[in-house]
Amino acid sequence: MDIIKELRTASGNGTLLYGQRQTENGCADGDVSLVLVAANCPESYVDHLKASHPDVIIHQVGIVNRDLGLACGKPFAVSTVGIIDPGISDLLQLEANI
Repeated sequence: MDIIKELRTASGNGTLLYGQRQTENGCADGDVSLVLVAANCPESYVDHLKASHPDVIIHQVGIVNRDLGLACGKPFAVSTVGIIDPGISDLLQLEANI
């Protein structure tokens, strides 16, 4: 699966949360079903997210936060993306890999 292509698709017609704070809040509200984390996302954050929200799938992508932001069409670095609605993308087919 081409993560960058799927993220661009989801950014255009889905509902995504960008950044650690928004993603954490979305998980706490029960809205997020998948979290994508950048390759350089702090491990302490990932550990905290796994411990506090064990039902959420966490998938680490092979790109750093700057490239993850660009893949989402943002002009800034994004270390996490919370997927609420993937739109017509296939992002929800990803499995946990952390």
